[in-house]
Amino acid sequence: MNIDELTWEHQSSESLKLCQFMVNHEVKIGDYLVATNINNQIVAAGLLYNHLGNSCNIELAIEVAYRLVGVGREMVKRLIHDADECGIERLIAKGDNDFWLKLGFQAISDHEHVCLLDASKLALEQTWHQGIPMTEYMGLFISRAEYNLVETQTDITPNINVHQTMFAGAIYSQAVLTGWGLVHFALQRSGLIGSVVLADGNIKYRQPLSMKPRAVVHHDIDQEVLLPLLEHKKVSLNLEVKMFCGSQSKSVATFIGRYVIIPPKK
Repeated sequence: MNIDELTWEHQSSESLKLCQFMVNHEVKIGDYLVATNINNQIVAAGLLYNHLGNSCNIELAIEVAYRLVGVGREMVKRLIHDADECGIERLIAKGDNDFWLKLGFQAISDHEHVCLLDASKLALEQTWHQGIPMTEYMGLFISRAEYNLVETQTDITPNINVHQTMFAGAIYSQAVLTGWGLVHFALQRSGLIGSVVLADGNIKYRQPLSMKPRAVVHHDIDQEVLLPLLEHKKVSLNLEVKMFCGSQSKSVATFIGRYVIIPPKK
């Protein structure tokens, strides 16, 4: 079977042809993305449903003969594109662990997996720029966001001092927000709510930062760490954020911060 021979299109859940294919599956109301073979038979169907706020569920149904050949991966890729077009930030999937983990989803329970899309990065950037106008002036943006890593960059031009290097305060601010972003995304993935605050922070400057400021935080925040929020208890996290000059591998400054997540009032 050649995946390139498949035709992709959207069909309404009211389509008789789709309902016949989904005879062993629950048909939900919505527009399905379907793949048909050269005989015009549906061999796979996928749907984005339960669109609530910035989250959405994703579900697949694939003919047995067309599994393990890349059809599911292509289906998810196309559904993620559709989700991006709608500005969806968070996708929730249920089912086989290995399949979803290989596609970049993170397990938040035994059978539930979550993936944050590009819109989640844009939403956080807008939150920073609107709530902390200085960050927009700095040119702060998120260049990478993975389940255990966040990287931000800024424009060096508005952040330089008389020595033509980055202000110490600007370095500190970028580092703090990078760590804050990692905690924010961990909360968003888990579907939990809390206010993230910096309780304590210290930074060591090793050498001047003179070009393309880049901040990186790398830390696994397991789902279990956040569960006390469900009992209205605070969660404390210690993070290390490193600052770099562009693509250089040796950091020029290191920030150590203690972030506290405050649960909403009962």
